[in-house]
Amino acid sequence: PYRKLEKYAKPLLVLSLVLLVLVLIPGISNRVLGARRWLGFGSFSFQPTEITKLALVIYLASLLKNPHEDKLKPFLWIMGIIVALVMLQPDMGSTMILVGVGFAMYFGSGAPLGKLLLWIPVGIAIIAGLILVSPYRRARLQTLIDYSADPLGSAYHIRQALLGLGSGGVWGVGWGQSRQKYEFLPETMTDSIFAVFAEEQGLVGGTILILAFLFLGWMGLEGAKNSTDEFGSNLAIGITAWIVLQAFINIAAMVALVPLTGIPLPFISYGGSSLSLLLLASGILVNVSRKT
Repeated sequence: PYRKLEKYAKPLLVLSLVLLVLVLIPGISNRVLGARRWLGFGSFSFQPTEITKLALVIYLASLLKNPHEDKLKPFLWIMGIIVALVMLQPDMGSTMILVGVGFAMYFGSGAPLGKLLLWIPVGIAIIAGLILVSPYRRARLQTLIDYSADPLGSAYHIRQALLGLGSGGVWGVGWGQSRQKYEFLPETMTDSIFAVFAEEQGLVGGTILILAFLFLGWMGLEGAKNSTDEFGSNLAIGITAWIVLQAFINIAAMVALVPLTGIPLPFISYGGSSLSLLLLASGILVNVSRKT
């Protein structure tokens, strides 16, 4: 029963914070492409950020279950600590998902929004500062504005993704027939999997996949609306926001609507940490829906 998860909310959050600290320590974590996001034990490795997503959802579901109590301060404190630790890796994509999930749960719980809205300008200023102080983030933003510049440098990834999308046409080139995945398009099994899928299945297949995520989101919110208790409703909102927001950011990056971010497409991208935690979260979501 999903209600038993509430007693593990604080221990899971503490565990995730410890793991986020450990991943920053050289010699303990694995450095991949300039970022420290992985902890490894022999042949086994995982991303603590993925565990943090589920731990945060469970903790906030418990924290915000009484919307009449003012929980803004503890909410902002825990969000600030987690965001700071994730950004030290650095991982802007996961930060955007964590913040989006947190605010979706705060809004969906029915908590008063007046004071929270005052923090939006602060959040925008922090994000702008993080972009301006980081050369590679500035390059990604400039690429979004004009991806015809530097075609073999900062714009290479998005140009290859758009070539794949365009090559697919309406019906696609067929299963397994993508050309872009053969060392033209980077990260074809993870971050760029949608570009490969859309090249092989075309506009029709890509649209069906997007509609599938939207349908999942609608069903998740229906489960939240019909839940018999606040904890279950908050869980459903958090998990639904996590899946849909992560899918949106991944796909939007591939079609040049947002800057490129290194996050996987839920249920489609290769990767043990993300897939395992998403399946676990989906099981909890089904559990909540069964009790409505």
